[in-house]
Amino acid sequence: MMLPMPMYQLRIDDVVLAEAELPSDGKAMTWAVRMTTEHRKIVRGRRWQGHRLVSDTWEHRFGGGRGIVDASGDAGTAVAS
Repeated sequence: MMLPMPMYQLRIDDVVLAEAELPSDGKAMTWAVRMTTEHRKIVRGRRWQGHRLVSDTWEHRFGGGRGIVDASGDAGTAVAS
């Protein structure tokens, strides 16, 4: 019986920017760096607060700093991809 793969999320405060099921921690860290790069306009200057396991999902969290902006750089609510 195969165990389900762990779920990983890239978050700013309580907004999910991206999520994926990944087979290993190494792939998860690579994915987190790639997603942070892709969402750099939204992340813009926030500090990485670390990762934590919540229920069955690993969250990579950013917080503090500026308000959330959309991909165009305008203030608003970020949309999960």
